[in-house]
Amino acid sequence: MFDLMERYGVSFLYITHDIALARHICERIAVMYLGKIMEKGNTEDIIYEPLHPYTKALMMAVPSPDPTAKRIEVVIKGEIPSPVNPPSGCRFHTRCQEYLGDICRREEPPLIHVGKGHYVACHRYSEKKK
Repeated sequence: MFDLMERYGVSFLYITHDIALARHICERIAVMYLGKIMEKGNTEDIIYEPLHPYTKALMMAVPSPDPTAKRIEVVIKGEIPSPVNPPSGCRFHTRCQEYLGDICRREEPPLIHVGKGHYVACHRYSEKKK
């Protein structure tokens, strides 16, 4: 795949649930939840500086290659919404540990530019922009 990219100057769209593997393959990552982009940016930013609560939870769930490291059980609590009938507002609000209340439940957050090529769809960051 890397040879094809270099030889022909092409890009690949790599879809996975394994963010640890994506780290080694991708230059940019977009994290989606129920069909919406929650966060996107350069791989290093997403891996080492996740901003969206869902991205943070995904990163905490990545196992450590160190067999002596203490394993933290990560469970995203809350109601799992239907992908056929997603909730209004932020699609992650029913499970979010950083829930802000009515704004999260009513308004879908825009994708906010938070840094060089780094975007997040979270009202916590849209509020800071005002």
